[in-house]
Amino acid sequence: MLKRDRVYVAQNLEIKDGPSSSKQILTKKKAIIEFPSWYKEKGLYEISETSFIYGIFAILMDDKYSVSLIPTIMSTTPIMVTEIDREGVPYTQFHYAPGDVILNTKQVIMQPFLTYPMFDMFFMQAKIPWYIEYTDLSKILDNTVTYAGTNFGKSYIGNEVLTSFIARSAANKMLFYRQDSRKGITYVDLMDVNYSTLSTVNKLAGNYFEASLTSALVQKEKKPTTLENHVRN
Repeated sequence: MLKRDRVYVAQNLEIKDGPSSSKQILTKKKAIIEFPSWYKEKGLYEISETSFIYGIFAILMDDKYSVSLIPTIMSTTPIMVTEIDREGVPYTQFHYAPGDVILNTKQVIMQPFLTYPMFDMFFMQAKIPWYIEYTDLSKILDNTVTYAGTNFGKSYIGNEVLTSFIARSAANKMLFYRQDSRKGITYVDLMDVNYSTLSTVNKLAGNYFEASLTSALVQKEKKPTTLENHVRN
């Protein structure tokens, strides 16, 4: 069972001078960078002599891990690449030996257009990697301004609202996680008419009419929304 421990991982990383006066990050212990394999099809990583990886990944050491929340491209040179399965989802692992450079430079390459495939997979489709926690999601959006060079996540309040909207109680997806955090967390995608469209009017006015109609019939409103009252009048 892996335990999130940022301090432990940070203590086993060190910064040293690299070529051209750049700063490199080395690992003192055997380490693994892990991320969903779907990053490949979305253009979020590339394996070559020098590999590039989207900076939303887990760093595993022993039975602990930490998380990078830098939403842009980073440069690395793993000694081995493997793939594992976590609850039916394939993940890619970059492997490093003690003393290896884990990140070739502390500098990142700002590529704002990569924010959109991340948003599509994390929010539109709710394919959240196992290592990303509730508060991480809004931080990722916040960081798109600083590290990706885009204003996509410039509204901190909007980022928190969006995160809270897709985060639901594991016991009842109709309940927001903020309403019931005792029974675990799950996520619903923004395309899901069953859970992401809350009012009857919005369900019937959107796409996927058959699925929307079924959802409207099954999930009856307790009281009409302001929009619905206006439509009826």
